[in-house]
Amino acid sequence: MQSFINEVLSNLNSKNVDFSKLTFILPSKRAGTFLINELSNLASQTLFAPQIYSIEEFVEELSELKKISNTELLFELYTSYKIVFGKKIERFESFSKWAQVLLQDFNEIDRYLINQTQIFNYLSAIQEINSNHWSLEENKTTLIKNYLDFWNKLESIYLNFKENLLEKNIGYQGLIYREAVHNLSTFASATKDKKYVFAGFNALNAAEETIVQFLITNHQLKIYWDADQTFINDPFHDAGLFVRRF
Repeated sequence: MQSFINEVLSNLNSKNVDFSKLTFILPSKRAGTFLINELSNLASQTLFAPQIYSIEEFVEELSELKKISNTELLFELYTSYKIVFGKKIERFESFSKWAQVLLQDFNEIDRYLINQTQIFNYLSAIQEINSNHWSLEENKTTLIKNYLDFWNKLESIYLNFKENLLEKNIGYQGLIYREAVHNLSTFASATKDKKYVFAGFNALNAAEETIVQFLITNHQLKIYWDADQTFINDPFHDAGLFVRRF
């Protein structure tokens, strides 16, 4: 049975493309190893290997930011937390217990290109409504005031955290994705002669969708989906949901 990667390479080969001038973007580094093996079997003569990136490597290059570890992110976030709240802060040990969830939320906000002001305003309004259910008294307790103060300052923490990371050219996955989208026009102009092949994807986040759509529109990208016609042609099948959007 012919593998998906073999199908992709055979299709490109039938178009007489110069593989050495292509850049492949794949779901993982491991997929790149399989692609090189399949290409060596397919090639009838010696050739230079194409550039191969995992999607995260490609987006990181596009963003011009370096991804840092989760531990480093916690310390960077704690710095922003201290700046925003001043003296009214928790010790790092307590902070680190809930900050991990905050990092995950920031990551999803950026990966899906959500408007941060709108989402933080929405969250603050929801917590304000919830607090009214907790206490029917007109004057809120100190606990509730502090709780609402945290939610109202959440955007300030996010913005300070983001600005601090960008100044150091570092970031977490979501911020790297958001910056990659921001840099698309500049990147496309600098690489207008390059041709990219996206292969093996069956679901993309909002930032990836934007990048792919931009490069397709700019005639720099050919994409091969790893999907079965049965799933694509069935409008109710979840397995084909993301592919049908394209």
